[in-house]
Amino acid sequence: MKWIGWFFLTAALCTANPVDDAIATGRKALANDGFATAWRIAQQALKDAPDSAAAHEFAGEVLFRQGDIAQADAEFKIAVEWNPRLAAAWWGLGRVAECTSMNKTAMDDYQRAYQLDPKDPRMQAAFAARGRKQEPVETLVSPYKATEVPLQAFTSIATHLRNYGVELLLNGQRTRLVLDTGAAGIVLSHPAAERAGLTRVADAKLGGVGDNTKPTTGYRAIADTFKLGEIEYHNVPLNVADQSFVGIEDGLIGANVLSDFVTTIDFGAGKLRLDPLPDFHPGDGVTDRVVTPQMESATRVYRFGHILLVPVNVGAAKNRLFVLDTGASSSLISNETAALVSSLNRDGKTSLRGLSGRIGDVYQTGNLTLEFAGFQQRQVGMTAFDTWQLSHRLGTEISGFLGLPVLDLFTLTIDYRDGLVKFERGRQ
Repeated sequence: MKWIGWFFLTAALCTANPVDDAIATGRKALANDGFATAWRIAQQALKDAPDSAAAHEFAGEVLFRQGDIAQADAEFKIAVEWNPRLAAAWWGLGRVAECTSMNKTAMDDYQRAYQLDPKDPRMQAAFAARGRKQEPVETLVSPYKATEVPLQAFTSIATHLRNYGVELLLNGQRTRLVLDTGAAGIVLSHPAAERAGLTRVADAKLGGVGDNTKPTTGYRAIADTFKLGEIEYHNVPLNVADQSFVGIEDGLIGANVLSDFVTTIDFGAGKLRLDPLPDFHPGDGVTDRVVTPQMESATRVYRFGHILLVPVNVGAAKNRLFVLDTGASSSLISNETAALVSSLNRDGKTSLRGLSGRIGDVYQTGNLTLEFAGFQQRQVGMTAFDTWQLSHRLGTEISGFLGLPVLDLFTLTIDYRDGLVKFERGRQ
């Protein structure tokens, strides 16, 4: 009996895989946002076992969380070459495909990951959320054609800050909404919701920038009609915030609400134009990215839901991901990225506020130059803050925000379906 026990103990010791054990430790570190530890473990695993599919897959996960999407994609592809049955690698490829607007490919990758490992919660969630067609609630009832409306400049009496937005009709009521590429959907103030005759469908929690750990409360409602220029939708879901708005008119409209169209925001001319996507009609199935001749010069951006991330060089920090945010009153940078390229000094005078309240710890950098889409923009100092919570929620690193003072120098043409943004220089 002792000999048999010794045999099984020896067999267990011989089959133990130190690389797998290290990856398990690294995965725990990554789950707690311990990037330095996770990356050190990933690099060592690749060194110890360069032909390990698991090592390459884990390296891809760490790189994806750090915002290096292209290199993460390369690691996931190596992993599936070594082991085509590694579900996590297909899941990783699905994440890359999804944020690069290869939407049909993403669905196929998620489905394959789920089939290989249906008990893994990550595979279950990805397949359930994106692996089958989701029917939209809203319905386009007007012809699918171009329309153009005034882009209005709003200036808040309370904050003296400038925003741009549109005037539209919700249930026939005139409503003024700030056009915010950093926002999701429509968020209304209570007075605007009451004027439109909206009723509570369900409670809602509204997240955003801010130090308040409790999400802003509100409720979900559905507008019977939504009309912007000649475009009309019925049964449009939106959120109503319980808190009062300061400086944002009747509320916000995320540009993703208009994602059935190519959206052109012309700040200089004061116009918002919506053009149909070629070979598409609202309600069509998902497709992989299509680059039309009109958008060949556009920048390929990463899309995470309603958020568009633009690759930006900040000095020696290359390919950092910045949120395209027309609702931000200034351009911002993360503490982590700022520390790589500049000195940081605490700023007790600047106040940052979002839907989740005020941001307490704010810093100022020295002068920086932002490079994106073939342009350079010099910044005389930037406000820096901790983007950890936002990055954690998104699943990849947010290094900053391109705000209105930079964006309104351009005419922006946004194609949400294909993850493309064209920057055309306007006024100086």
